Amino acid sequence: MAVYTVLKPEAFARVAEVYGLGEVKEVVAIPEGSINTNHRVLTATGRFFVRHTTVRSAEDLRFEAGLLTHLTESHFPSPTLVPTLQGRPFLELEGGRVSVFKWLSGEELRRPQVTPEHAEFLGQELGKMHRITQSFGGSRDNPYSAAQVRSWLSGLRRHADDEVASVADELAEHLERAEGARNQGLQPRGVIHADLFMDNVKWLAGRVGAFFDFEMACVDAYGLDVAITLNAWCFDGGYLPELCKPFIRGYQESRPLTQAERDNLFGHALFGSVRYTASRIRDFHLSPLPPEQLTRKDFRTYLARARALDAMGPAGFLKLLGL
Repeated sequence: MAVYTVLKPEAFARVAEVYGLGEVKEVVAIPEGSINTNHRVLTATGRFFVRHTTVRSAEDLRFEAGLLTHLTESHFPSPTLVPTLQGRPFLELEGGRVSVFKWLSGEELRRPQVTPEHAEFLGQELGKMHRITQSFGGSRDNPYSAAQVRSWLSGLRRHADDEVASVADELAEHLERAEGARNQGLQPRGVIHADLFMDNVKWLAGRVGAFFDFEMACVDAYGLDVAITLNAWCFDGGYLPELCKPFIRGYQESRPLTQAERDNLFGHALFGSVRYTASRIRDFHLSPLPPEQLTRKDFRTYLARARALDAMGPAGFLKLLGL
């Protein structure tokens, strides 16, 4: 959601024409995120979210489109993808691919606003989503596997920035511990969101209005999604038991965790901490984009999660979750 490709007014006019959106009234860039160029676009027919990507393949976008259709048909709160007038899920444009979504109502919470009730509702909806995706037939491998993260760290360990190189060395150790604590063969798998951060959930009257930003959705362990979401929502200088426990309780109201999933949660949480520390170094800390084109995220907040997990260990983590 950063501005990586500067699109001219003619490009938005072309999008409006191909999608039948009517005359373009206003275009506002959204300088956040790490992969795509996104805009809020107001036209004669309404407000839309327009995403331009130069890194996602046609297969990735078709998977996402199929998943969103499945979620919508299952009455799960999620974005509505707008097809072109020819019924296609995306448009080839300006060296990339454009997807258009109806603008979502609701607000995004900031960390001080999150209550135990929010955490429980969040867990409930994530559990529901995992149940629903069990009947979705699409498949996409997780592009952010341990092998991919290990490759990132290999490069970062040789970086000229001493802090980056030192942190990469530490992350490599955390990654090995995380992988030693995960048994991928024993866990239920299916389609997961894989990036359910606070800015990817809309809230309406204190309840979940929609999950959105499914660009990282893939097939992996459901427990990984639980851990990524918990890391994102239930940490503020340290893990917050008053949020962790209701989140897990809410999730299990919708979909009880198996014993194998419980046993692997620590490894997933530690892996997620390493993965996001590394990607934030690459996508934000080392990015050459100016502030007006990219809202930066500090990698040290996720490094703090990795260190906290390493200190508490698997038993301490399960106690934190009330499991």
